[in-house]
Amino acid sequence: MKNIKWGVLAAAVMLIISAYGCTEGAESSESEGSQESFLSSSSSEVSEESSQEESESSAEESSEEESSAQSSEEESLESSESESSVADEIDTDDWKLVVVNRANPISDDYDYSNITDKIGKYPFHYEVAQQLRKMFAAAKEDGYSLVIVSGYRTKERSEVLYNNKVAELKREGYSEEDALEEAARWIAPPGTSEHHTGLAADIVQAGYYTKHSSLNWVFDEYPEFEWLYEHCAEYGFILRYPKDKQDVTKITYEPWHYRYVGVEHAKKIMESGVCLEEYVGLAEISE
Repeated sequence: MKNIKWGVLAAAVMLIISAYGCTEGAESSESEGSQESFLSSSSSEVSEESSQEESESSAEESSEEESSAQSSEEESLESSESESSVADEIDTDDWKLVVVNRANPISDDYDYSNITDKIGKYPFHYEVAQQLRKMFAAAKEDGYSLVIVSGYRTKERSEVLYNNKVAELKREGYSEEDALEEAARWIAPPGTSEHHTGLAADIVQAGYYTKHSSLNWVFDEYPEFEWLYEHCAEYGFILRYPKDKQDVTKITYEPWHYRYVGVEHAKKIMESGVCLEEYVGLAEISE
């Protein structure tokens, strides 16, 4: 009987111990599960935050790229508009901007009536003559002596000069066709010379012809050329046939040839580096 009681008691103790173990295991399991859930949740939140940051960063980069592309496009457009606006903003009917070249012979109804003044033996449009005198006086004051070697020229005179150049080139071995083409780069054929307008002058240093027999590029080595190039626009003149525009003007570089276009136009042309054909829109602006 006594042994039975001890057996029952022992069984009861075992049940209590077993129940306690189950409860502890359950609590441990719940705790681990809760921890796993927290970690999972935290990981998910970190992942979402990281994803959001990447998305925001990507959006910012995309926005910056779009802004950069837009800025580049606007700059390109502004540059294009700036170039095209050179001709758009001027009055091409202004008599001072008349273009005479091989593609645009002087008009049959050109008004020669204003070619009424002379400097030495060379006739000019009266306004051009006035500005030439002012420019020569300013050059003399700065210590430079300039002379005019050509002004208004008739078609008949141009024909003589052109034919003489053709003959000279043929003597040098040019064919008839090549001589005609090359001569036109140096002496404009009749009807295509700017000298017909009374707006152009060939200007060199006073002692030039004591050293040279003809006009050539060497004049740009003279200090007088440097003065003219720097100051001509102040009196309304431009270097008409620049070295870097020969493909546009179809005329060889002439550091002695100056064309009157008026002070406003002259300053714009000389500052922008375009030639007259480009300025009035008869040719695309070249680099």
